[in-house]
Amino acid sequence: MSSLKRAAIEGVGIVALPAYVCKSELRTGELTQVLRGWFADESTFSALLPYRRGLLPTVRTFVDYLALHLPKYVAS
Repeated sequence: MSSLKRAAIEGVGIVALPAYVCKSELRTGELTQVLRGWFADESTFSALLPYRRGLLPTVRTFVDYLALHLPKYVAS
């Protein structure tokens, strides 16, 4: 997403980005919202783990923490 955002800032084209990725650039005017009032559908965030068995408790705690707290930071 950061590469796409940088390309849009440099004038290469337009891109659909989540609001949390480009809020500051929209605020400063580096980026401009092209389709006002249009929002993408919800998306899915996945945590990929190399294996299910023997998962360290710290990893499980981290994934649970993300599931609980990440939505409030990525909501537009």
